[in-house]
Amino acid sequence: MKTIFFLAAVCLWLLPASARNIDRDVEKTVLNPNFKARTGSINTITKVELTDEHTKLFVHVVFRPHWWISPDSTMYLEDVASGKRYQATRVEGLKFGKRFYMPDSGETDMVYTFPPLPDSVKAVNWIAPTSPEDHTYGIDLTKDGDGKQHSAKLESWIAQYSRQATQPDDEENTDFFTTDTVYITGVLDNYDPVLGFETGIIYIRDMLENKDRPEVVKIHPDGRLEGKFLLKHPLQANMIIGDNHVLGNLYFEPGKTLAIYLDFEDFLARSRARDLNYPLKHTLYGGELGEVNRQLAEAPAFPFDYAALQTMTDSLSPMQIREKYDQATAELENKLATYMDNNRISPKVRHILQMQAKVSGALGLLDYAMSYGFEQRKDTTKTELPMAFYSFLRQLPLDDETILAVKDGNTFINRFSFMGWLYQQASQRITAWQEAHQQKVEPTPERQVEEMLLLDKARTEVMMDYLGTTDMPFLWQLVLCNSVCNTLLPQSANVTGERDAAEVQLATALKDSVSAWMTYPVLKETIGQAYHQYTEQQAYELPPGKGTDIFRRIIAPYKGKILLIDFWATSCGPCRSAIEGHADLRAKYRGNKDVQFIFITSESESPEQTYNAYVEKHLQGEAVYRIPTSDYQYLRELFSFNAIPRYVLIGRDGKVLSDDYRNMYSAHALEKDLKALGVALPEPVADDAEGT
Repeated sequence: MKTIFFLAAVCLWLLPASARNIDRDVEKTVLNPNFKARTGSINTITKVELTDEHTKLFVHVVFRPHWWISPDSTMYLEDVASGKRYQATRVEGLKFGKRFYMPDSGETDMVYTFPPLPDSVKAVNWIAPTSPEDHTYGIDLTKDGDGKQHSAKLESWIAQYSRQATQPDDEENTDFFTTDTVYITGVLDNYDPVLGFETGIIYIRDMLENKDRPEVVKIHPDGRLEGKFLLKHPLQANMIIGDNHVLGNLYFEPGKTLAIYLDFEDFLARSRARDLNYPLKHTLYGGELGEVNRQLAEAPAFPFDYAALQTMTDSLSPMQIREKYDQATAELENKLATYMDNNRISPKVRHILQMQAKVSGALGLLDYAMSYGFEQRKDTTKTELPMAFYSFLRQLPLDDETILAVKDGNTFINRFSFMGWLYQQASQRITAWQEAHQQKVEPTPERQVEEMLLLDKARTEVMMDYLGTTDMPFLWQLVLCNSVCNTLLPQSANVTGERDAAEVQLATALKDSVSAWMTYPVLKETIGQAYHQYTEQQAYELPPGKGTDIFRRIIAPYKGKILLIDFWATSCGPCRSAIEGHADLRAKYRGNKDVQFIFITSESESPEQTYNAYVEKHLQGEAVYRIPTSDYQYLRELFSFNAIPRYVLIGRDGKVLSDDYRNMYSAHALEKDLKALGVALPEPVADDAEGT
């Protein structure tokens, strides 16, 4: 009996391979297989070997010399049709989990072995769960290829946005401030929805109100790009594709269209190089703003070697440093002028590039001054910077609105606003005024505003004296406009929509006083809008759109409650600090029928493993949502925030009471607001120094 059973088993084993689970009895090789999409370009599959014993992936690796890679033991092949997975078994010449340092060439070859695949498998995904850059989707096993995803998108794009549609706009902006819609269209080649994202996002910095505003660009399944947003003036902004692929310094103007062709493989090459300045070689621009963007993108940076100069700071005096800055800046400006003359740069682009050069040089000096001031506070033997150091401010075109259209404009305005010497001299003037006017006066709204504006008034006088003018330049008026907006807008989160007469009177006096300093209508208008938001703010309905749909789905289970929304991430230190520091406050409201805390983060900013561990430790029992990054981008746009943490207050009826709620983790302020909203309060809570 045993003999019969043994012979039967042998016969079964000797059956042709077609009768077994693996039915491939002839070796098959696919050279340079084409694929659907990939998340990185470090690994390129050059050959797939298929036999009845194994499946081998021959991979050419390109990475930075002397940087390490580590083969992932969790990698697998996935049958596109069935979803069945085949785990990697070995890697030739290496060990899973062991670091391999790239040679001088930055190139090497590896062979990964997987179990054999049935003949029915026509395409596979190569997935490395712990290595986000190592996913390749839709690898074609049916025929040799050229190792690419093929597309006719480039040809169709060129046909649609031909050169005649991208003639340079030679006219300067005669009306710099014009509010109108910007349109962006185009295509992202080598994209597929399998990559896991369907949006890009443009980070707009509103330098009039001094706040951020993200705008979503939709990426359709076929790679088409589509977006629109309101703009008040020309500017440059970055666009993020997917999680972290940056397209820098796109130029936009109100009322105009930018068409753009992007190759996702370019972004992968930049990621592989680990260099944000790595060129995107295949980017093309079209539409009304096409030629301006092309000229700006192709213009050399002529970078100033600030690092080299920093090494001299200990041996050179501030004025010697200033002299070297001036020399270097003049040299760079000459190089820029030569380039522009030789390359037929349009007047508009020429103006922007010239302003960028001036701003870049001035920014370097202001950064040096800030660093010097920091060192001076640590080393009291250091003398103050001589006022002559700042004489470059007198040569800057401070009345030129184009400063808002250059890529470093926002950073420069920030440094310009907070110069240490300006605050020091302004404080001295304030002290002298206060000593000269010690008599008590009636605390009228006008008097209160006068006190509130003492610092701005003193800074203005010091600045005008130094510039040697009585006419306040545009840039300084912008600084004052930002100051009053920063005062009014954070206070606009009035949950009841009501203000007492004294508050309104004070705000009115503040608005009128600062507006009287303004000679630019757009700045007067900006202050008026901030004032209106402060005095007239009411709860508002969310506008129709994708972001609202996503948000409504999240909050649907909590209908009828006051919702405290916390946008956060495991990668955000202040977010974690606020969450961990106010566990007791949240515990006071847990189970309250009127109140619900909700925590929302994105997949990219909160990796799954880290997120799960953090929730287990710090957010156990809370309403937590980790949503796709594209969905999260729509919520950024909906509530107009770039930075996190960001807190939002939603009323019982689903209306937004505040989209920038500053009282979220301030125990007594929160309690006051909730009481005003008719919430049954818990026992009094201890003071927490009014929040974080």
